Amino acid sequence: MASEGAKVKKIKRFMFLKDVLVIAFSAFGGPNMHLALFQKRMVEKRSYLSESELLELYSLAQMLPGPSSTQTITSMGYKFGGPTLAFLTLMVWILPAFIFMSTFSFLFEFLDPATTNQVFRFIQPLAVAFIFTAGLKMALKVNRGRMKLILMALAFIIVALLRHPLEKYVKTPWMFPVILIGGGVISYFINKGDEDIIQEIDNRPKLVIKWLYPIIFAAIFIFAAVVGKLSGHRIFVLFENMYRFGTLVFGGGNVLIPMMVEQFVMFNEWIRMDEFLTGIGLNQAVPGPIFTIGTYSGGLVMREYGSMWQLMGCLVGSIGIFLPGTLMIFFVYPIWDSIKNYKIIRRSLDGVIAASSGLVLAAGYLLFLPVAFNWKVENSFHYTNLQEHDFVNYFDIGLIVVLSILLRRFKIPAPVWVVLAILAGIIFKT
Repeated sequence: MASEGAKVKKIKRFMFLKDVLVIAFSAFGGPNMHLALFQKRMVEKRSYLSESELLELYSLAQMLPGPSSTQTITSMGYKFGGPTLAFLTLMVWILPAFIFMSTFSFLFEFLDPATTNQVFRFIQPLAVAFIFTAGLKMALKVNRGRMKLILMALAFIIVALLRHPLEKYVKTPWMFPVILIGGGVISYFINKGDEDIIQEIDNRPKLVIKWLYPIIFAAIFIFAAVVGKLSGHRIFVLFENMYRFGTLVFGGGNVLIPMMVEQFVMFNEWIRMDEFLTGIGLNQAVPGPIFTIGTYSGGLVMREYGSMWQLMGCLVGSIGIFLPGTLMIFFVYPIWDSIKNYKIIRRSLDGVIAASSGLVLAAGYLLFLPVAFNWKVENSFHYTNLQEHDFVNYFDIGLIVVLSILLRRFKIPAPVWVVLAILAGIIFKT
């Protein structure tokens, strides 16, 4: 623990935030792509933390509601500089996406989704290659003990291979925390007799629970609901809706989007369906967290009140959607840093980290399927759903293989790969 503490003190905050900004500008492809970028820059290039420490933070975020990649990188900031650096990390991380999505909320009428998708045509194969290489590296680290390999394989099989036959149970936002907790429980009982793992650390930090953040969390939740109900003003209703979404969402953007459709498109009719679908496409095409769909939606919700209110809607939408997950991390991370050295946690961590590696591999596999094959119905990955003719995208499969090999062999920064992919989309735009 002493060596780790010394390592943390050597990290320069400005350099760390610069690295966060570099990742933020190249973080296309969703949370799993973000994790691959965290590993590439924060672990491999900068050595801020080890792969196991990164997976530990990732696992913690997966067990909490909110945007997992945002909570993971915010946890890094907390680890290296406490609440101040964590807050700055959050601001730097969401800044590029906030600017892009705010701008799009004003300009979406002039944007052609088909052209935008074509320009970013090669981003998805690149994202799959990034995730495959990151998942492979993490899997190769899980090589000590049969139990870890089995848990990693089980996590992959349940989330990836059993997705269709058990879709009702597997395709649920609760599956990720359930698998991680299950891996921890299994590891706890198997490791009971392993003295190397269960040995108590005599100088473990004293557990001090800071109740300020959960109190703030609950107070905002209640206050926003009351003010939104009593005032009826759209800006307060917007914040209450976004804060509630950020509080209840497990599983990332795929769970958040249907909630927003129900609230803003179907119920209140503040946004048209075509406008929202355009926003989803644009959100996938810009770097940064997927939760910034809240930025775009907030702007459209408030556009009837004028430009200043629309900009305020972008800001309020962003604050509302990111604040709950941030308060969760501010509360849980200090406790986690204290309790992870207790017997019950030490026995469980190996299983949680092994299961996390399996989830990363599963994410790569699930992202590979829509790129490699053509389906009649999206996100239903069963052979009976394949299109009857030309259902294999040989070019994209070959591209993923080539990119994966190049990523393994050459230490080219991730932003360079992203720029090259965008340039290729522009050059080969049909």
